[in-house]
Amino acid sequence: MANYALMTAVGKDQPGIVAAISGVLFEADCNIEDSQMARLGPDFTCMLMLALPAGLTSTQLDERLRKVRDQFKLWLRLVDLLPEEATGEPHDYPVYVIHVYGADRKGIVHRITQHLAGQSINISNLHTEVIPHKDPLYVMLIEVEMPPFVDTAKLQRELKSIGNEIGVQVSLKQKDDARF
Repeated sequence: MANYALMTAVGKDQPGIVAAISGVLFEADCNIEDSQMARLGPDFTCMLMLALPAGLTSTQLDERLRKVRDQFKLWLRLVDLLPEEATGEPHDYPVYVIHVYGADRKGIVHRITQHLAGQSINISNLHTEVIPHKDPLYVMLIEVEMPPFVDTAKLQRELKSIGNEIGVQVSLKQKDDARF
């Protein structure tokens, strides 16, 4: 049975970080099963769900990553996971994307996500960005897993109403299946 680990890394963004980390993981016979990587301001951040080969511990892998951590001045952390923690509970719920656009102001993320939580809607991915302009444009994309008991037409109306209250446009659409 495979060992699993969650790896997080944060540091100043620069070319070569992903190649260096993935090179060590490849040499250690680890498989990247799930990942999120992004630049946030001047920093790079990543979260990787790893399947480790039998016999390799996260402590040993951490030692193998020392050179990369030192070279790129990364804060790096590995946490052991049980197989059931790594795979999670799969939902067969359809995935929807919520688009939010408008003037940048405090509270947008809270108002929208609070409403989703109140409907027992799980957020699987969330991305925000402020696009510099004369009047900065706030953009938020949220992927959610839509439980069958949620009336999506009603949810769309509620989200539009919240958007009107806080001065942003909100839309809800089912995500296309982009698998090959």
